Amino acid sequence: MNAEMVKNALQGDDEALILCLQSISDQMTWTAVSLLGDRELAKDCIMETTLKVYKKRKTVKKPEFFKTWVIRILINECKDEMKRLKMYTPLDEHFEIADPEKENFNFVNDLVSKLPLDLKQIIVLKFFDEMNFREIGEVLKTPESTIKSRYAVALKKLRLEMEEYEQ
Repeated sequence: MNAEMVKNALQGDDEALILCLQSISDQMTWTAVSLLGDRELAKDCIMETTLKVYKKRKTVKKPEFFKTWVIRILINECKDEMKRLKMYTPLDEHFEIADPEKENFNFVNDLVSKLPLDLKQIIVLKFFDEMNFREIGEVLKTPESTIKSRYAVALKKLRLEMEEYEQ
């Protein structure tokens, strides 16, 4: 996705918008599936995100932030879906994570899915979407220093859980 294509998409070129969204479709899918844990729910959220992006694309002031803008909309759609399905409960920062099932071969995904949403978002964006801390901060509208500290907390929780899993 090049800057000219994004600029055209934001000015109303539907074909350019489709190409821009296609270029980040894998990241959108990974993000939604990782947050929701369900491919069908993820598809619904991606569709809603696409509709919102189409309707509001002319409001984007800086084309270089197009991708982070789209991912932010997607995360909000996922949160709304989780709230609607009563899957989302804001958790205290010091929430203790339950032990994962020892028989589960997808224990890492299980561990990540048990993180509070504010920590899980950072792990998903960092590892699945390969964003840096600055980009994650832009997407989550959170200072980069806060993202780094939450990332450290998330890794610590994951490390402790993995040590328990290995024993």
